[in-house]
Amino acid sequence: MSAAVRFVHIPPLPRAINATTTSFLQRVELRDGRQAIGHAVWHLIDLDEGVVQLVELTVDHKLRRRGHAGALLTESIAQAKAVCKLNRVPLRRLWVPLEQKSQVHARAFLTKHGFHHTASVNDLLRDQDLLVYVRSFD
Repeated sequence: MSAAVRFVHIPPLPRAINATTTSFLQRVELRDGRQAIGHAVWHLIDLDEGVVQLVELTVDHKLRRRGHAGALLTESIAQAKAVCKLNRVPLRRLWVPLEQKSQVHARAFLTKHGFHHTASVNDLLRDQDLLVYVRSFD
């Protein structure tokens, strides 16, 4: 990645978690100057559990195979760990739902980054199964 490439966090990471907060949704954008390269969205559903869902991870198709997706994943994990730490809970699991047939490249990417296929949900989607990939941190 070039020196001009940077992450933008929406919303900015909190400095503290207040007692009424039960979940946290974060968007991480990767930009080269003003141009968006890609983004990730992750959701810490229950602050007490340390389990995060990676809702979306995408890179502009013309800019793929340059390490941007890996950088977005690494940044998302670092942020999730930081938010969990604010609540004195370690990040335990990161999980991702994938479409069995249409997201073959994503399955290979996740496997390369330490995720494992742990479950399949049959008949949820019209023409394919939904696969669940999980990475453990404990």
